[in-house]
Amino acid sequence: MRTFLQRFLEVTWRPDAFFERIREERSWKMPLVHLLVLAGWLSVGSVIAWGLGVAGDTPLNSALGAQMDVYPYWRDTLRPEYGLLSYPMAALLIIVEMLVITALYTPLIFLVFRYLGGAKESGGLLRAFQGFVYGLTPAVFGGFLPVLGLITGVYTTILQLQRGPSITLRNRTLAAYLPFIAVMAYAIARYWQGSLL
Repeated sequence: MRTFLQRFLEVTWRPDAFFERIREERSWKMPLVHLLVLAGWLSVGSVIAWGLGVAGDTPLNSALGAQMDVYPYWRDTLRPEYGLLSYPMAALLIIVEMLVITALYTPLIFLVFRYLGGAKESGGLLRAFQGFVYGLTPAVFGGFLPVLGLITGVYTTILQLQRGPSITLRNRTLAAYLPFIAVMAYAIARYWQGSLL
């Protein structure tokens, strides 16, 4: 447990040093366990916050797309139909969506960062996974609470889609900003259309 807390704090407060250090890790085990711990914490925290009246379908209150996707389904379908059982069901859905998003984004990040100027070295997919997963860490510090959800969500997006992969995949070129710019442009467009409110 102490190791996880140290990692949570280090990646949040000293991300560059953290991402440089984890490049030396050659195993998928630690980032996989880290992802599962994050997913569990964020899903349980989210459903507790929802039960206390925090609306989870807005970026002001939620750091992750998985939270914002599951909340309306929980509110409109699961809770009226299943009552208390809807809480663990919603938590499980958040975990599943986080795992699916990670599985989709990891190869995408690898391709963008590696083939648009990154270092050509072995273990690239693992390094993309490390950058994406560990970049998610700041969301544990209130990513399901009002205002903190927005702050941790923006910081998490920067770490996941730019800072982490640019260090783990050794790509500090202008192309390394493309995933972050694309996601932020999409979020701003949704905001202006009223979809993120």
